[in-house]
Amino acid sequence: MTSKTRKAPPRAMAMLESLRGLGYSTAAALADIVDNSISAGASEIRIDFQWDGPDSRLLILDDGRGMSDPELEGAMRLGDKNPLAERDAHDLGRFGMGLKTASLSQCRRLTVASAKGGKLSCLRWDLDELAADPQSDWLLFEGPAEGSDGHLVSLEGKEAGTLVLWEKLDRIVTAGYTADNFGDLIDTVQSHLAMVFHRLIQGPRARIRLLINNRPIEPWDPFMTGHPAKPWSSPLAQQRTDSGLVFAQCHVLPHRDKLSAEEFEENAGPAGWTAQQGFYVYRNERLLLAGGWLGLGKPKAWNREEVHRLARIRLDIPNTADADWKIDVRKSTARPPVSLRPWLMALAENTRDRARRVFAF
Repeated sequence: MTSKTRKAPPRAMAMLESLRGLGYSTAAALADIVDNSISAGASEIRIDFQWDGPDSRLLILDDGRGMSDPELEGAMRLGDKNPLAERDAHDLGRFGMGLKTASLSQCRRLTVASAKGGKLSCLRWDLDELAADPQSDWLLFEGPAEGSDGHLVSLEGKEAGTLVLWEKLDRIVTAGYTADNFGDLIDTVQSHLAMVFHRLIQGPRARIRLLINNRPIEPWDPFMTGHPAKPWSSPLAQQRTDSGLVFAQCHVLPHRDKLSAEEFEENAGPAGWTAQQGFYVYRNERLLLAGGWLGLGKPKAWNREEVHRLARIRLDIPNTADADWKIDVRKSTARPPVSLRPWLMALAENTRDRARRVFAF
């Protein structure tokens, strides 16, 4: 007996408005856009915050390989790629949703222009125009909105590159929002990106150059690599899993008395010393999770305690392990597979014990 079926496609506006509530911060949303640029082979990524009251905007420009018109249409389509499909070893994406969900979590108009082989293509999602017709389909608009074409001049004459433009920043510029708030947001974003991409932007062999309003972002290294007062770092350890090798290195940071006031402040991290303790999970050198104990601990999960604030453990997982580690769309949560928990527990217990002794004595 053949089952009866019927098509039940989602309504465009209802779905798009729902996807805006995935919980991105502005910093996490911009990190997702930077991921796309890195995956496109960019060596320089420029983020520009332009304050203009309710008409403020953000622009992200890269010098990557760019996209043809069909490629751009695919990139702008929701769910264009199957997350189960095999990806390039250096691909930082997984769900094929980041460009759209991250951007629309912050703005109501997303315009993407891309040059490839000297040919420029431009498409946009415009929620206000779609809302004008509640029964509208999944309509992508061609070209920039009226009055926005001037923001695309940075791509004129270029062989390759991509520009992402956020306008109508209704989730950022809310009632009472001021230029000072915008400045504070820039500082928050800078701190977040300095941490998330620190391994990609630090040192003479840096893979990318990342700038905000023409100022290079300086990396924030959670492990204080090379500091003479650092009491301990473990040798690199590895564990084989069904999805590939996982690498770990444990670190205990210097006691406060071994640091200058400036060093102590700089190395606390965006969330402070106590909150930044724990595991740092990376995929392709991009930080996914900054601190916390991954739900490990006996007899109950460990909390972040003052006495363990000097303990930080670096984990590198392959990009084939997203499902095993339960990586979410926002790349902000991770849970280790059951098979790795005993190994991770042993690493953490040793590191926590060493950190506690350094903190106390």
